[in-house]
Amino acid sequence: GASSLAGGGGGGSGRRLAAPIDEPALANLELVLASLGADRRAPVFWDFTKIRYSLTVPSEAVAAALVATVASGYEAEVEMVLYMPDGAGALALGSGSPSPFADVPTEEATKFVLQVQLGSKVTNYTVAVIRSTISSSYQFVYPDPAQAAPPTATLAGLMVFNTFGVEAKMSPRYFMPQRSQYIASLDYGIDWAWVVASKNDPDAVLEMRVNGQDWLPLESGIGCPLQPVPNTGWLLFEVKVSSQIAAAAGTAALVYQVVIAHQAVCHARCRSCYGPGEEQCLRCRSPLVLFEGRCEKTSCPANGYYEWQSYQCRRCHTSCAQCRGPGALACALCPALAFLAPAAWEDIQGPCVMTCPVGTFAHPKSRRCRVPPSAVVKTFYTRFVFREPAETAMMDTRLQGSIINTTAFVLGLSLSDVRPYKITEASEGRLQMTIEVVSPFLPKADADKVSIDTWFGAFEIPVDAVTTHTWDELHPPLPALPVDPLFPTWVYGLVASGGMAMLILLPLYFIYFRRLANTKKRFRTRGGIDPMFINDVVATSPAYLVKRFMANQEGKKHQLDSMD
Repeated sequence: GASSLAGGGGGGSGRRLAAPIDEPALANLELVLASLGADRRAPVFWDFTKIRYSLTVPSEAVAAALVATVASGYEAEVEMVLYMPDGAGALALGSGSPSPFADVPTEEATKFVLQVQLGSKVTNYTVAVIRSTISSSYQFVYPDPAQAAPPTATLAGLMVFNTFGVEAKMSPRYFMPQRSQYIASLDYGIDWAWVVASKNDPDAVLEMRVNGQDWLPLESGIGCPLQPVPNTGWLLFEVKVSSQIAAAAGTAALVYQVVIAHQAVCHARCRSCYGPGEEQCLRCRSPLVLFEGRCEKTSCPANGYYEWQSYQCRRCHTSCAQCRGPGALACALCPALAFLAPAAWEDIQGPCVMTCPVGTFAHPKSRRCRVPPSAVVKTFYTRFVFREPAETAMMDTRLQGSIINTTAFVLGLSLSDVRPYKITEASEGRLQMTIEVVSPFLPKADADKVSIDTWFGAFEIPVDAVTTHTWDELHPPLPALPVDPLFPTWVYGLVASGGMAMLILLPLYFIYFRRLANTKKRFRTRGGIDPMFINDVVATSPAYLVKRFMANQEGKKHQLDSMD
């Protein structure tokens, strides 16, 4: 909150001059919170016409320092003196330089008084800082002081409303007398809030203060004046219950705290957030883990991994179904139709590929690309008959690709292991498609175990029949090649011709030429002439032969021929 004065600033006796600064000599004011790091600063919404400012910081910000920056063009004219809290003295403050740190308690506000002099004009600016019992991650102090308070020292109700009288979102959602710490959230664009509190003890006295300022009386059941809520940072409402009955019992006055901020109330599962939605978490309540702004599970999802640097789950690369880290090379399990292809077979992570590298095949059970065994790879075929007109399906390349992808998915193979073999028309004009399967890790017997119900549920069009066939069934053996003869054909022709010539010439030789030669040869016995043989021949031979023989002997052959 801030207040404006027509005259100079008020910071105490002896610090006020009659002529206030009426020019924007300062550019801004801000606080440096010690426990949250030097780069964590809480801005003060500076307006040179306002001299009083108040801030609420989280419980872990145990100390704060003030930083004032002189506006451009006023550097040589402005002098600043800071009066430290608790009378620690005054010191000169340079533009943009933080002051020494001062403790920030939770009971009363620490006040920095900055005296700014511009020529003869002087204004004192007061910045009050109080520390809430609620941390920056919206953790409450434990145990809650209200738990030990008697009923007479507690409130019966506490509610926060916005400018239009609409109840603000609170955490916890409902008020409980034994709980003294609450967080309220306003939508952006709503810049004012007010509080209504009611007491349990009719004789108790209620008081309220804002951001550690002065305590003001508060009527039970009646709203307090409207208070501005900063766009960033907190507004702290405190309601104190003073009961004589509780004081007589030795119980101190109980103070209820309500931190009001824009969208400061987180979802019930969020430990810290940037909005009230369940998807706007920054940290989660144990044992939940953060994943994409949500605190829903105690472990990372299947498609996520835990990032230790940010203490949250991250989604795997889009090519992975499961992973062990960021990037496409950290996949541990691949989605459908993809297989893990690690650099070495013993690696547990690697990229997911749709087609296994050369020399490897998809292994259905491990979903990895593996080197095939030394056994011969046997190709088989799966034939489908679909309840789809073949004439239209043959022209639909998208449908054909879907059939190929579905076949690979059901069989657990890579797209490189299945390929279309033949598309034909079955009976009644139905589509018949035959898929060739080449995998050393999937025998035909395993494909036969896939039921027709599985295929029917997998394809986008109805399938009527599924059969598997071996290579030999779709590729009948070729006719035997003719055996080459032992000798060329002309050799056999030559031999046959020679044989036929011999069959003709030999009889001719023995029957004709040999007898002709014998007739011209003189007959001689081996042992000389046997008279008895001659007599027998002459006696048994025809007469004309005897005459011819005698004529031949006497050289009268021609005469004999003429006589005959």
